Amino acid sequence: MNRAIVGATLTVLAFSLPAVAVTTNKFMVKGQTAYADFYQQNDECTYSSVGIFASDNVSKSGPGAPTPQKGANVYYSTYNWCTGEGSYSDGFASDVTFTSDNGLKSATLNGTVTLTDYSSGATKTVNVALTWTGTGDTYRGNSHSRYQGPGFASSYRYNGSYRDAQVSGSVTMDGKNLISNLSSYASLSSSNSGSVEIIRK
Repeated sequence: MNRAIVGATLTVLAFSLPAVAVTTNKFMVKGQTAYADFYQQNDECTYSSVGIFASDNVSKSGPGAPTPQKGANVYYSTYNWCTGEGSYSDGFASDVTFTSDNGLKSATLNGTVTLTDYSSGATKTVNVALTWTGTGDTYRGNSHSRYQGPGFASSYRYNGSYRDAQVSGSVTMDGKNLISNLSSYASLSSSNSGSVEIIRK
């Protein structure tokens, strides 16, 4: 009799407890990138710089196949310390041709990017044709972290490689190679990272 009463009581409690909703969010991204920064103090007053960041990644945040993400960001900046005048324009294009090997030995970027001036809103087109060649050692790193709190738990991981590079080629606007005779810094990198978040309500 007592067993029957206890069993019935547990059954009632089980049906009366509120349901716990669990949401799981997963994200993953991996791929290769190439970066180049060209700069020069032209004279006592003027300074100019050009930056390029190209990437070929895939990401996944839910069911289904990973999403490819390829493109290039370009910026062009000039400044005159004597007059206080300057300009900055940048743009992004996804329809470029970017290739990079997994060993960080080399990469190439070819394509056209439209830049928009931040001040005037005017647009200019640049033609990019660059080649990166890895130099020196390859540096590798990884990290993993976990966080937990009331109704929340998360896990993050990262694996990546980095290598300095030499870069050559052209970034042409209005028939002028913007990077001609400019100093440069360049690098190649690859990464594989992801996260998992679990939320209980």
